[in-house]
Amino acid sequence: PNDCWGGMGTTLVDSLSTLWLLNMTDEFNEGRDWVANELRFDNVGQVSVFETTIRILGGLLSAYDLSGEKIFLDKANDLGQRLLPAFDSPSGVP
Repeated sequence: PNDCWGGMGTTLVDSLSTLWLLNMTDEFNEGRDWVANELRFDNVGQVSVFETTIRILGGLLSAYDLSGEKIFLDKANDLGQRLLPAFDSPSGVP
């Protein structure tokens, strides 16, 4: 199918900062646990670099910034390393 999200829980990850800011602790913790136990990038396939960068990478980094939970930083680093080759072009733009 034509899925540019790659099954990465895009909406969940993108909404973590909102859950934190709204003090929805139970929901945030449930999302954190999903990220820690289920979110994987090793079998995703082709994705939109733009959407993945702003929604998944940005979501993970904002969740880390707000909560200080290292799992978000670890997942962001993993994803960032996987996205890096997309920027290996003459202009530096994917």
